[in-house]
Amino acid sequence: MNEQPVVLLDAVSKLFGDVEVLRAVNLEVARGEFLGLVGPNGAGKSTLLRILTGLHQRTSGTCRVFGLDPTKRSLEIRQRCSYLPGETSVYQEMTGAQFLQFAQSFHAASDSARERRLAELFALPLHARVRSYSAGMKQKLAVLAALSVEAELYLLDEPDRALDATMRMELRAVLAAMRDQQKTIVLSSHHLEELSALASRLVFLRKGSFIATSEVADARQRLSRRVRLRLADDAQLPPSTRVTQRLGDGSLVIDCEGDPRALLRAIPDAALLAAEVGAERLEDLYGMLFLHASTPHSEESLA
Repeated sequence: MNEQPVVLLDAVSKLFGDVEVLRAVNLEVARGEFLGLVGPNGAGKSTLLRILTGLHQRTSGTCRVFGLDPTKRSLEIRQRCSYLPGETSVYQEMTGAQFLQFAQSFHAASDSARERRLAELFALPLHARVRSYSAGMKQKLAVLAALSVEAELYLLDEPDRALDATMRMELRAVLAAMRDQQKTIVLSSHHLEELSALASRLVFLRKGSFIATSEVADARQRLSRRVRLRLADDAQLPPSTRVTQRLGDGSLVIDCEGDPRALLRAIPDAALLAAEVGAERLEDLYGMLFLHASTPHSEESLA
């Protein structure tokens, strides 16, 4: 018998007044899975995570976490999961150590090794009151509290918010170790490179709905025909070649309708300084699915 999913959403919708924030979304998260939740601001990612914890009530549909309904048994669910909200909220009058102890008290156990690693990494003045912390320090404290506990499910809404590049890389290593330990994690992030490296599966949320697998596959197929190239200064592209983007380093981006190798063969070797075909970057996929979902690429013809 297949194991029950940790998270199960069936046709879940959420309205705030007349605004439909989630539209009949379906989702399953298996035990041990690291799910990356991708979408722009306002797509419904934070609302979805809050519904899982019972902080928001769904308008319609079925939602189960550990087989439990968050509407009726949110306390039991929160005792078994660790939730990091997108808006950092920590008690200002507590010291960092007091807040950490307070947060951990809601869970049966902590991971002392992970706590030490994060504490050393963040180097927070835990003896000082939280009101003296910067925004970045408060975020580090919230991340430390969320990841130091032992939980069956980690719901992380932009944990790398307000962290610099070095801290994001260090946090990525901690999350990768948790993934390797088969921790069940749902993570929303705007840093697509980190998310792509961490997640075992990505889902894309747009205007309250998950993007169909077929649309994602079509976008990936288009990316497989995308060419990035740099030409010598006096070089010309073949007639009717349509350039979709000019990059800051002088490279050209071309979405080929047919075999991209035919384009490269038509350019003299001396004119072609560099070329890349079919590289799939998450930011490129994001652009196709979100930035250009309603309008076609702006294009120009170079002869």
